[in-house]
Amino acid sequence: MDWLAPVNTLIGAGIGVGSTLLADRLRWRRDRAALNHDTRRQTYAAFMGALSDVYQRLDELARDGRPAEEMRTAAHEVFVSRNLYPLRYELALVAPWEVMEPVNQAFYRVRDLRDLVARGSARSDPAFGGHLHAYLAAAEKAQVAMRRDLGTSWPDRADSLTTPPGEA
Repeated sequence: MDWLAPVNTLIGAGIGVGSTLLADRLRWRRDRAALNHDTRRQTYAAFMGALSDVYQRLDELARDGRPAEEMRTAAHEVFVSRNLYPLRYELALVAPWEVMEPVNQAFYRVRDLRDLVARGSARSDPAFGGHLHAYLAAAEKAQVAMRRDLGTSWPDRADSLTTPPGEA
């Protein structure tokens, strides 16, 4: 019976070490999931902020009435200076495909808007309005996909960004 106390001590130590390792593993997994969630949220916000900034600047350029060559240079400069390409590549590393597909569509629509402005299109041109509406709809779909991925809610369709007040 002299061996029973050391065996019980070893079993107790094994259970203690095992439960500590399990608790640490679960804590690590939870912390890792929180870090991944926060990384996606920050990356989504950075991309959508840059996308919105590009749209706003292109809209301002379309209102300015600059000469064609200056308009082309300014439109391309706005697009490059806001780092949309690097942000999109960063998104491709952290976002699931369900987010990347609408993100790509929003990116393509703002790029189309850039090309239209670079060709000298004014804000009053009907083509500008069509491209603008396509961009806003694509940006909203990207936001919905991002919010769904992050587990956050989205307003009802009546509160949509692209639906003018009174048309819901």
